[in-house]
Amino acid sequence: ICSCERCQSSLPVIKAIDICHITPNAQTPAVSPSTYGNFFQTNFITLATNQPMPWNGMGETAGITLDPDTVTIRVTQGGAYYIDYHVNGNFSPFGTGNVTIVTALFVNNAEVNPIQTRYGALNTEVDRYECVPITGGTIVFIPDNGEVQLRNIGPDFRTCDGGIVLAASINLIKVSTP
Repeated sequence: ICSCERCQSSLPVIKAIDICHITPNAQTPAVSPSTYGNFFQTNFITLATNQPMPWNGMGETAGITLDPDTVTIRVTQGGAYYIDYHVNGNFSPFGTGNVTIVTALFVNNAEVNPIQTRYGALNTEVDRYECVPITGGTIVFIPDNGEVQLRNIGPDFRTCDGGIVLAASINLIKVSTP
């Protein structure tokens, strides 16, 4: 709401030299504090099919926590969130050798649209031992107290050692409120 008489008059013209103070309207929504979270894994992890990634480290967070199960990220305030993740998957000749690594995001135990969040890698040289980066990112709605997990939805695979580089990480950043 404008506090000067000239602004409040029915005349639509305000001169550039007029001083007019704007005061908040009762209908103006409150600005919510930033909500974000960063979680990571530093060890070798073998993930079975449909197993969520466990997180053993946490960076900066505000309004997002890690449940005691270490695989569930809890988002207290609902809204649209940008989520990006990175996994260093290990193609190795152990057993029969894995040829695909596929990961996906789950919110409240339901996979987010597969076209939107499934990322992976394919290795046609099964006798090869190498680490490959798998990265994904999307914007998704998460409800209040929503549970987020990054899961392996392909065959069993092992992450690369995080001693020098991270085995996996995930970032959640709130971009809007419902």
